[in-house]
Formats: sequence, C-alpha cells, structure tokens
Amino acid sequence: MNNIFVISGYGIPRDIIKDENYNIYLKMAFNAIFDISAKEKIAPVIIFCGGKTDMLEPYERTEAEEMIRLFDILMNRKQCKEFTGDWKLVAESKSISTLENLIFAKEIIEKENIEFEKINLIFEFTRYSRIKTLAANVFNDEVNCIPFDFSQNAQRYAKVELIQEKENNILKYDMLFIDKKISFEEYHDLYLERLRILRVQPENHDEAVKKLWEKYINL
Repeated sequence: MNNIFVISGYGIPRDIIKDENYNIYLKMAFNAIFDISAKEKIAPVIIFCGGKTDMLEPYERTEAEEMIRLFDILMNRKQCKEFTGDWKLVAESKSISTLENLIFAKEIIEKENIEFEKINLIFEFTRYSRIKTLAANVFNDEVNCIPFDFSQNAQRYAKVELIQEKENNILKYDMLFIDKKISFEEYHDLYLERLRILRVQPENHDEAVKKLWEKYINL
C-alpha cells in the first residue's frame, strides 16, 4: 500500500537546477512527502505532472521529466538518501493544463493498479480553490490538497482580484469539459493555442491570453 503524491508542474525554466521557484517548490514538496512518509510509515509513489510546455526550441522538454531531474538530486543528498530508497517517481508527460494533470495522473493510477491509502495533490497556492473543485470531479476518493506559496514571479504579486479573475476564467473553461459541453479535443486546443501565444510573444501575452479565455468560455 502506498501514499500517492501528485505534483503539478509550473512551467519549464531555462535551467531547473538553478531556478529559484522550482527549488523552493520541490524542496517544500520533498519535506512534506518526507514527513508524511516517515509519520505514516508508508512508501510514496510520486507522480510528476506536466507535458511539453517548453518555451525553448525544439520544445521537447517536459515539466514532469525536468521536475524529476531536480527531485532526484534532492533525494540523493547525503542526509536523505538512506530514507528515500523505496520512493517511486513516475512521469506524467502528456498534460498541458492543471485539469489534465489530474486526469492523466488518475489514468496512471488506474492503469498501473497502484494500491494507495491516500492521494495528495501538491500545487501552487493561488490555484487552491480551482484544484479543490476539479479534484472533487476527477477523483472519487477523498484527496488531500497541499498548496505551497513558493512563487517569486511578478504574477504572484498582482492584485488579488486579478488573480481571482484569472482563476475563475480557467475554472469556467475547465467546467465546460467536465460538464461535457465540449470534447477533450476542443478543450485541449485552447491550451495548445495558449502555448503558441506564449512562444510567439512571451513578453506581451497577458491581454492575448485573456481574450482567448473569453472567446472559448463564451462558446
């Protein structure tokens, strides 16, 4: 029996080993997993979620594989490695949205017949309300949400109402798929278009992405 931890990606930096946000995020995640595993004496299965959202050509890196690269270093630190020998790391490398993180993580759990005591979701804290809603729709089992306030990006310090507006817009679109008003292909297409916008105009994409949300939400 295992405890499952699902870690949502946060984009792909130029060098994840040196990236401040990811170092804070994954070190916080590591400590939480370490403490829960030690307390409950249950080996963790850690599913890292995130596909090819790379901003650097040829756009082949995945969030999941990059996170595992850094997490493996954390696990093999001298002071930790004797405790992490039974930790299992799994890459979910297809998703390009938070909802897809959950859908494809569940697919892995079912396909691999992973027996578990509990599912723990680890993610950036401004997504808490949205992920709580999505998790209730994706997982039948009760999940434990573990949000971390790690981001040092400019978006973290935007006005609260702007962050909430963004989260509400994303959730409205997520619910279109959950409520079966659009197909998965239609749902996925928006995120492909969002990626295209980010890659073409990374310095001035906020307004374009906002208009994109509005276009799809008002289908």
